[in-house]
Amino acid sequence: MGNRIRGWMVALCAAAMVAVAPAASEAQTTLERILKEKKIRITAEVTSPPFGILDASGQPDGSEIATARQLAKDLGVELEFVQVKAPDRIPALLAGRADVAISSLSITLDRAKTVAFANPHGALSIVITGPKSVGIKGPADLAGKKIGITRATLEEATVPKSAPPGANIVFFDDIGVTIQALVSGQIDAAGMSAFAAKSIRDRNPRAELEDKYVVTTAYYAAAMRPADHDLRQWINTWVFINKQNGVLAQIYEKHTGVKLVDLPQF
Repeated sequence: MGNRIRGWMVALCAAAMVAVAPAASEAQTTLERILKEKKIRITAEVTSPPFGILDASGQPDGSEIATARQLAKDLGVELEFVQVKAPDRIPALLAGRADVAISSLSITLDRAKTVAFANPHGALSIVITGPKSVGIKGPADLAGKKIGITRATLEEATVPKSAPPGANIVFFDDIGVTIQALVSGQIDAAGMSAFAAKSIRDRNPRAELEDKYVVTTAYYAAAMRPADHDLRQWINTWVFINKQNGVLAQIYEKHTGVKLVDLPQF
């Protein structure tokens, strides 16, 4: 009887292994699915110049849009943009609406708790910008003034920490709304990328805006879900190659007007 039971157990284990093996072999990684479907979904934030805007024909444009297009081209797949606002970049990724987030997403320790970053492909400075008539030279001068900040951005993570007591930080869900509040005089100044500030100055000369001071400089990168190791490895390889051949620098300089700084890697 003992030998018969052992025989049954061996047979059951063998059957279980056969049943599990096909399921395991059918499991696809995100990169495998992208290559099979020949389509990659990448976030597009189109209210954050020069990273993402809508051109005259209503089509996405900007440095991060161009970066996403180049990545899809080199991967040999079709690109589907998933339009999001700044607060929705990571949620859209984690919910599976997008495969990759490429939307000037700065690398931070808090964000790294929920997403996996590739090596950086760009850099940005956060500045306080406002009318020349508003006297701000440093963080201490924010006291008693309304400072606009867009949620889920690097400026939200840095400006309030450096602001003194008495500073009135006003939060907006979309940088377009932040810009409108600044240009219309609803706020005294705003925290944003130096690129966005330059774009606003160029488009609104009557507002007589100027950068008051630099809050911080950071790097931004493509982000993906933590389990997508193979996709992250491919993107890291892609970043390395396009740093070496100058493609990333060309995209950056074309849309920002400044040269790309040396980029670190993990």
